[in-house]
Formats: sequence, C-alpha cells, structure tokens
Amino acid sequence: FQEPMTSLSPVHTIGKQITETIRLHMPLSKQEAKQRAIELLRRVGIPQPDKRIDDYPFQLSGGMRQRAMIAMALSCNPSLVIADEPTTAVDVTTQAQILELMAELQEEYGMAIMLITHDLGVVAETADDVVVMYLGTVAERGSVEQIFFEPKHPYTKALLRSIPTMTRRAQGRLDSIRGMVPDP
Repeated sequence: FQEPMTSLSPVHTIGKQITETIRLHMPLSKQEAKQRAIELLRRVGIPQPDKRIDDYPFQLSGGMRQRAMIAMALSCNPSLVIADEPTTAVDVTTQAQILELMAELQEEYGMAIMLITHDLGVVAETADDVVVMYLGTVAERGSVEQIFFEPKHPYTKALLRSIPTMTRRAQGRLDSIRGMVPDP
C-alpha cells in the first residue's frame, strides 16, 4: 500500500492484476475472476468498476489506486491484511475516506489489520493495540490509551513529545530525539 503507483504494474490494467491474484489463489474461471474483481472494486468505492477494471494505474488518482490495492488485498479473503503506510501521499480527505473504508471492511470481512505507519494521528484514531518499534525491535506495546497517556519507554515518550500541539507551537521548536541511529 505504501506507494500504489509502484506497487501496481504500469503495463497491466488493474483488472488484470486483481483477476490474476484471484486466479492464483482460487479455482475460478477468467470470467468468474473478472466478476469478483468488479465486485471488489465496487465494494472499495471505485465508481463504474465495470469500466475502471480496464484502466491502467496511471489513469487513476492516488486515492483510487489505493482503493485498487485494497481490493487486491481482499481478493482472497484474508484473515489478516498488512497495510504499510496506506495513507501516504494522499490528501487529508482521501486519508479519512481510506481509513473509514478499511474500518468498514475489517468489520464486514472479520479480518485483522496490521497498520504500519509513522502517523501517530492515524494510530490514535484507528488502532486498538500499538507496538512502537525502534531499530527493528519492539520498544513498547500496549493499548492506544496506554501508549499515548502512560508511555513507559524513553523512545515512546520522546516520540510523543515530538508531535506538534497548539500549546507547544507557542513555545517554539518541537522536541527532537537525540542521538545517532546505531550502525548495524
């Protein structure tokens, strides 16, 4: 999801990419896979999915490409979707729509979503449980409330202090996290 323009093949239509995924994992004919792809595109909010299925990724907006990626992720009825930065490079309105869509789909399909993001606002709005990573290891884990209101790890505390707030804006510069990232 991080950048659907590079995740989707530029030389194949979104329909071909979704139907290929479906046919690799399900015993469906080409026509059945195409109908499933159209239904998935409809479900994720792509207008005129029977026509858009023949579009190439460059013909879609960033938000529509993100929706096509979500449709592809859902094509095989997963129990877990790993969403890596699903709202990167989209405007705030599209971000809200994508997050709302993902919440609806999670409820509808009964699946878990592992959301990977640097956007703590998105975490606060959408997550149930949070894992804070530092240098590829778990620094802290807990509920949204525990992480945001009772952080334990120094990195988590510093991360939260780096978030702009209305009161902090008046005080000047944001806190930065001191030190150098170790060289593995």
